Amino acid sequence: MLLLTQAPDPLPDDGDDIVASTRAALVAGFTALHLPPDADHRGDLLTPIAELAVRERREPAVWVGTIPEPATYRAVYAVLRDRGVDLVNDPDQHLGVMEFDRAYPRLADLTPRSVVVTELDQVEAAAATVGLPAFVKGAVLSRKHLGWRHCIATTLPELRERVAAVLRSPYHARGRAIVRTLAPLRHHRVAATDVPIAREYRVFLHRGEPLAHGYYWPYFHDFVALSPAEEAEVLGLARRAAARLDAPLLSLDIAQLESGAWIVIEPGDPQFSGLSFIAPRPLWRRLAERLALETCS
Repeated sequence: MLLLTQAPDPLPDDGDDIVASTRAALVAGFTALHLPPDADHRGDLLTPIAELAVRERREPAVWVGTIPEPATYRAVYAVLRDRGVDLVNDPDQHLGVMEFDRAYPRLADLTPRSVVVTELDQVEAAAATVGLPAFVKGAVLSRKHLGWRHCIATTLPELRERVAAVLRSPYHARGRAIVRTLAPLRHHRVAATDVPIAREYRVFLHRGEPLAHGYYWPYFHDFVALSPAEEAEVLGLARRAAARLDAPLLSLDIAQLESGAWIVIEPGDPQFSGLSFIAPRPLWRRLAERLALETCS
């Protein structure tokens, strides 16, 4: 099994989630192929892949790195295929969970109401559909790292400004802003960036079966732990959502409402998702076991 990793070579003693996942994948039996850390320089990524020997038997691969442009992912996938290597998610499967508007129609009853906006003259209609206050994000990422006010709009002028800011960022939006009903999430406190810390969990799944899960936010406090009943609810919702999506490998962020019910926040591709509180070694061991069984079948 091949691991495409954008971690430094050699691996540092300490590092980010890419380093931690790379180290865990090596222990689980993957062979690492180090790629440059900048995913948007397609030629730099393709050169080391093109130097791989052609496999006599098809081999699975997983990529761990920063979010690539769609054209970059397609190019990497194609070069790997020519070498007899199959990236775990094909380009359409990758985009189907990485770009929220592609997944939303299948998850509409499990997640807050959402409207895709590509032009500022669509803002008023979006507000009429989802209501105010609203949460604004890009098709790929939100701007919550900048602070809560960059994501929340309570008036039409604010909504226009938030949407315009997202659309100016191709990395976050890819030409689409997502305007969402602001869900009343159960939360504990406000972070340094003034973002409310919700009771939210990340689940990694392979072909609909959970591999690992953990608290989403990088803070430890008194409601991180799930009761057995809550864990069953979270994993059950994750399985239901995964069954509607095509990607063999995906992540799902699931949060609790103030009412106690659970909703899907968004899906993602674990190849480019943070670990949150998920322990990397059990995650990568289980993924390796499942990929090995697929290869042998």
